[in-house]
Amino acid sequence: MSTAIVKTREELLEWRDRLLTQVGMSKERLYDLGRDFDLLPDQRKVYELVRSIDYLLGDD
Repeated sequence: MSTAIVKTREELLEWRDRLLTQVGMSKERLYDLGRDFDLLPDQRKVYELVRSIDYLLGDD
């Protein structure tokens, strides 16, 4: 059986902020580098997570 994780909008925003702090970039900078495929593997993971969070927030 699958498990669903429920997060509030505020929790998603905080998670995204922590991820961006982890890589030391603004969301815009991370997105620019991600579109150009110019990220290190760990940064790429954060990029994919931030994109997923933005999708859930409706900010895609």
